[in-house]
Amino acid sequence: MKDFNPILKTLWKSKTGPLLLIVQIAVAFTILINVSFMASSKLHELTESSGLDEEVLFSFRSNLPVESEEYVALLRQDLADIKNLNSVESVTVTNSVPLSGWGVFYSLNASDDPDSYIAQAGAYVGSRDYISTLGLDIIMGRWFEESEMEFTTEGNSDRSNSILVTKAMAEQIAPDDWSTAVGKAVYMNGRAYQIVGIIDRLIATWPEWRGNERSVVFPTYIMAGENIFMVRAKSGQLEQAMVDVKALLMQQPGKFVTDLHTFKYTRETGYKAMESSFIILAGVTVALIMLTMLGVFGQARFTLMKRRRQIGTRRALGASKFHIMRFYILESLIVVGAGVLLGSLCAMIANVKLIELFRQDAVPYEYFLYGGVGVCIASLIAVIPTAYNAANTSPAIATRSV
Repeated sequence: MKDFNPILKTLWKSKTGPLLLIVQIAVAFTILINVSFMASSKLHELTESSGLDEEVLFSFRSNLPVESEEYVALLRQDLADIKNLNSVESVTVTNSVPLSGWGVFYSLNASDDPDSYIAQAGAYVGSRDYISTLGLDIIMGRWFEESEMEFTTEGNSDRSNSILVTKAMAEQIAPDDWSTAVGKAVYMNGRAYQIVGIIDRLIATWPEWRGNERSVVFPTYIMAGENIFMVRAKSGQLEQAMVDVKALLMQQPGKFVTDLHTFKYTRETGYKAMESSFIILAGVTVALIMLTMLGVFGQARFTLMKRRRQIGTRRALGASKFHIMRFYILESLIVVGAGVLLGSLCAMIANVKLIELFRQDAVPYEYFLYGGVGVCIASLIAVIPTAYNAANTSPAIATRSV
């Protein structure tokens, strides 16, 4: 393009301002790419599925005000009574609630050798109706048989050797074909467990844990004086079911019901810190784009004031308004493009360091593409008003003193 060489010569003649703008854009772009990727990752985590039927679930804690030898009988009676309520579909007792922030995890190994580590997984236990209550999908294998389901007060020694894992965990156990994980044995604390089924998705209890898609389910529930219940209400009767369950249990002497919350509340509470982080990151992203626009606008405005007489001379020599606007816009795009290229290089280097220090994922290349296009569009929006003013400069300016 015939304007390209004159633009480069003009920029080189007064290179301090453009170079400073290029450095500013490069620094802003470096931060923008990494921050926008982090914000996008947070948004994905905030909106990802838990694997549960969230709209009909609630949870609570309750005690068993009897001697330990009577725990099993009273717990079974509580489960039966709750399930018989008109507003309740099903109920299960479990060790922790997904996304609640509290739970246990195990390290899974391929053998009893500690060096055969596979990955960590959040651990759940539940009663017979655990799958149907939470609305989980078993995509391979089976649910536990009746003989495998146990209530105990004796600890892990009485635990069944059968387990279920989520698909994400199965992908760690059998990377080549996750479906072949069914039937395989894994080791936890030196003890072998056989995988009898794979759950499509069951999120762990820690919202910000990077491995929260990896979970394992045991059929044996170890009881204590206080238990966690999850209840599936009938459609449209969530609030009524919460009232009915509390009223039912509080009829028993010495009984208490606490932490009675819908799963929607549990999810919102669990993700509150992450949501705040997303808002901050999104705000930083917008601020960086605005800063880039202000830099481009300021540079273009300064250039206009400095070259007003030159522009008037070009207008007097026959340059059209379109030609003047095109010159300014191309000049701005060259400066911004140079800043984006330098910023891309710096962003790649910064991302490598973030991967090393914080185990962050690599930024996909499309972020550089879309980020560069976004910055260029923002810069165009910033420079067009100044370019329009430059194009409307009167030829008579050429006859005036600077």
